[in-house]
Amino acid sequence: MSETQKQLPAPGTGQLSGPERAAMVLRELGEETAAAVLREMDEATVNRVSAAMTALKIVPPQVREDVMLSFASDLGLTGIGGDSIKFLNRVLVSALGETQAKEILDRLTRVERRSAFQLPPNTDARTLAMQMANERPQTIALLLAHIPHELGANMLTFLPETLATEALYRFSTLDVVSPNVVTELRDMLEEMTSATGTTVRRVTNLGGAKQAADILNHFQTGMSDTVLSAIDTRDAKTAEKIRENLFTFIDLGKLTDRSLQILLREVPGEKLAPALRLVDETLRNRFFQNLSARQVEILKEELRSGPPIRRADALVAQSDIVDVALKLSGEGRITISATEEMV
Repeated sequence: MSETQKQLPAPGTGQLSGPERAAMVLRELGEETAAAVLREMDEATVNRVSAAMTALKIVPPQVREDVMLSFASDLGLTGIGGDSIKFLNRVLVSALGETQAKEILDRLTRVERRSAFQLPPNTDARTLAMQMANERPQTIALLLAHIPHELGANMLTFLPETLATEALYRFSTLDVVSPNVVTELRDMLEEMTSATGTTVRRVTNLGGAKQAADILNHFQTGMSDTVLSAIDTRDAKTAEKIRENLFTFIDLGKLTDRSLQILLREVPGEKLAPALRLVDETLRNRFFQNLSARQVEILKEELRSGPPIRRADALVAQSDIVDVALKLSGEGRITISATEEMV
C-alpha cells in the first residue's frame, strides 16, 4: 500500500477526524456540488479537507455507511424539508444503494417526527419569557424557530434587552443546530406541557434574516430599532439583510389597490391621520386613491389644520397599522412584501 494511502479504521466514525469525515461526504456529493461546498470554506479548511481526500483511498463499507448516516442525521437537525430530503436521497442512493438509503431516511424521518415541540395550551409570552430567562441565546433562538413569530416577538420584549438581542441575532444566522440543544429544549418544553398540550409549528427552515425580520415586524418601532442597531454593531452584514426584509409603513405603498382597501377598512379611523403626517406626498396619495372622496377630504383637512402631535405618537400609529397589515396577511386576506416592487 502506498504511504499516501490510508486504510480507514474499523466501523464507527469516532476515530475519523473532521476533515476525513468531510472528505468522505464530499466524494459522495459529486464534483460540482463538492466544488460549491469547498468555495464556502476558508483556505485552511480547504487545505485540510483536500489533503484528507487525497489520503483516503480505501473505505470499508461499514465506515462509509456510518459516515453517511452521521451526515444524514446532522442534516436532519437543521430542519430537513422536501428539497433537502430529495437531495439527501440522491446522495445516499449514490453512496450506499437504494435499500440502505431508504433505511436511513426512514430512521431520520422518525427522528424528525419526534422533534416537533409542544407548549401548554394558551401559553402566554410572559410565562414563556420567565421559562427562558436563564437559557442560552442559542436555545432561545431554536425556540423562536418553532413558535409563531408574534408570540416570539412578545416573548423577547419580556427578556433583558441584551439577551433578546443576542437570541435574535443567533436566530437570524441559525443553520446547523447541536443535537444537545435540540434535546435540551424538547425536554424543557415537555416539563411545561400538560396532557392537553398543543404542538407548535414544525419548520423546514430554521432561522435566517427573513425570519428574524418577521419577528422584528411585530416589535414596536422603538424597540425594533434598538435591537437592530445592536445587531448592526456586531454584524453589519446580517443587520443589513434583516433590514432588507423588514416590512415597514412605507412598504404599504407597494400593496395592490385591493389589499390596501381591505387594510383601510380594518384600520381604526383615528390612526390614519397621525401615521400619514410622517410620509411624503406620493405615499399619501396611494392611501387617498383607495379612500372615498369624503374620507380624503376629512383626512386632508385634519392634516392641514389638526393640532401638532409628537413624532413618537405618529410612529406608534404607523406601527399599529403595520400590525393590522401583518395580521391580515397571516389570515391570508392580503399579500405583503418588504422587497418586491410594484410594476
